[in-house]
Amino acid sequence: MAHRNVDEKTGTSSAGGQVPNQSGTEGASPVTGNQEVPYRPKYVPLWNNVITIAGLFLVAMAIALMLTFWLFTVVTPTPNPYIDIVGYLILPGVMVFGLVIIPSGIFLKSWRLHRRDPQLRLAFRFPRVDLNDPAQRRAAKYLVGSTFALIPVVGVSGYHGYHYTDSAEFCASACHSVMKPQATTYEHSAHARVACAECHIGAGASWFVKSKLSGTRQVLAMWQDSFPRPIPPAITALRPAQETCERCHWPKKFFGAQLREIVRFSSDEQNTRREIDMLLKTGGGDESIGRAEGIHLHMALAGRIEYIATDDRLQEIPWVKYVDVAGNEWIYRSDGRPSSDPQPEGRVRSLDCMDCHNRPAHKFRSPQDALDIFLEVGNIDTTLPFIKREAVAALLRSYPDVDTANKQIGNHLTQFYRANYPEVWATRKASVNYAIDKVREIYHQNFFPSMNVDWQTYPDNIGHFNSPGCFRCHEGRHINQRGEPISHDCKICHTFLNPVEHEGRIAFHREGEFIHPYELDPRHAALRCDQCHSGGVLKPPTCAGCHTVQAAFRAGTLAAFESFSVTPEPMADDVGCEDCHDPSEPTSIEAINSMCMECHEDEEARFEGMLASWKQEADQLLGEVEARVDEESRPLFEVLRQAGPLHNLEVTRIIARALAEGSERQEHLQTPTGP
Repeated sequence: MAHRNVDEKTGTSSAGGQVPNQSGTEGASPVTGNQEVPYRPKYVPLWNNVITIAGLFLVAMAIALMLTFWLFTVVTPTPNPYIDIVGYLILPGVMVFGLVIIPSGIFLKSWRLHRRDPQLRLAFRFPRVDLNDPAQRRAAKYLVGSTFALIPVVGVSGYHGYHYTDSAEFCASACHSVMKPQATTYEHSAHARVACAECHIGAGASWFVKSKLSGTRQVLAMWQDSFPRPIPPAITALRPAQETCERCHWPKKFFGAQLREIVRFSSDEQNTRREIDMLLKTGGGDESIGRAEGIHLHMALAGRIEYIATDDRLQEIPWVKYVDVAGNEWIYRSDGRPSSDPQPEGRVRSLDCMDCHNRPAHKFRSPQDALDIFLEVGNIDTTLPFIKREAVAALLRSYPDVDTANKQIGNHLTQFYRANYPEVWATRKASVNYAIDKVREIYHQNFFPSMNVDWQTYPDNIGHFNSPGCFRCHEGRHINQRGEPISHDCKICHTFLNPVEHEGRIAFHREGEFIHPYELDPRHAALRCDQCHSGGVLKPPTCAGCHTVQAAFRAGTLAAFESFSVTPEPMADDVGCEDCHDPSEPTSIEAINSMCMECHEDEEARFEGMLASWKQEADQLLGEVEARVDEESRPLFEVLRQAGPLHNLEVTRIIARALAEGSERQEHLQTPTGP
């Protein structure tokens, strides 16, 4: 340790530890009269300063805490990356910081002494420990006593620090306040007792370092308030599910089928209940415990599956590759290109659990699904007329914040029952108010306006009801080099158990196809579920319910064309969609013409071929406009094409002429007329 040898009279010092007297005799003091008095040099310890002592304290505490956290690492059966953060990064950093400021304090004190006397020289001496010295003995007592006093403090703080870093509160609130939507849904999920780190980081150093580097960037984004709203889905940044999910769930060991009951409530006055029972073929890949089949065969195959997604949410998948154990590759494409063509651009992923179970702990339920659950368990009175319809309508309104949502949801339902069912409001006000509270609860669990998050933000790939899900690949359009599609057969995943009634009650269930509540023709029965079901207000089961653009164009009410003063198609009130279109047959001019002739069979000479001539005229108009329309008017042109020119041919003529004339005027303005 560095010390100074300082002369008590002159203040000078030497590096040797003793101060020479004026006569050059070592060890003697200046002569006073005829008697020499022996001189003892004064040692000034440089370590005795606030900075160095603080550094020593930090080093001691860091070592004690590191031992505590390393002990937790040894005795804890499940690795916790946050313990690694504290034990391997933060505490060693504190120790290094203490080691840095220890000599800093020494040199700072040395500098101050030099300022007082430039003659001073630095000498390094180790302190002498002598417990016979009362001063040193007192210091030793304080040191030992404070150490034993700090041991339980360090132990308790380490214990509580361990549990806090392992908590969802630490992940969702302390460091990630922006994660409120994810934290709320996590609390209501089946994984609410699983620590966030076990899924998002897992064990091992490499993913721990990767996640912390990513976390540093996210902390900076939060500090600068530059994070995206909503935040991107985490699936593309998570490690493979085999290293996280499969520590608890092992798809290969699943087998058989599971009975699943789905309950839906209609939006009619009675909130009619409908039950759907099915056997979900979970399956697995270990033939020692069950047949290798079913949904989880995706993850139990001896080969591997890769796919390419062209969007960030992994919903558009035009390319899939399966490699079997022999190394044979089967490439399925939905973009119409041969399998031998170069693969499309996009994100390449190996299929794992999270490609289907992408919202296991953060599921945002749609208004329809959430209300079905609340109605089924009795949280909302099913006898309140139209409660399902009106609650969905209240939830679908856009609110700037939660307080406004609470107020407006209550106003909406209160005014509805006051105006339309005064008897219900007068006699069952408590039931209505309780329903209002539960609808607000649904909003709090699934809608987060500050982060622009609702059930549509993060598509759920389990099933295929409100989002494409399974149909991202199993829609029948992914074809391999042999011309074979990825299976589109519903039976490979589930079997429906349809009730059979006898004498007014359900006698038994029979395996069969799914029975839709509305009768669907063959062409509409092939549509994906999510093309009609969005999770919000259901589309009316009519032609106009889905084909809204075409219906509005025919009625002359399409908002995009309101500036053209359009009029309804002349036969809009007399001829319905089904009078011209047979949904069971492919759409063609010939098929529509034959429908026309069923009414105009006595005027065949007059009307035969008229539809074909109209189509020829419309195609010519659209072709001319498309070749000349500018970028500013192109969106309007695309709406015209989507609406179907023959649904209102006269309006098509007006708009096509206006678009063409507008382009001519624009070209004229941009063409130089002379110097």
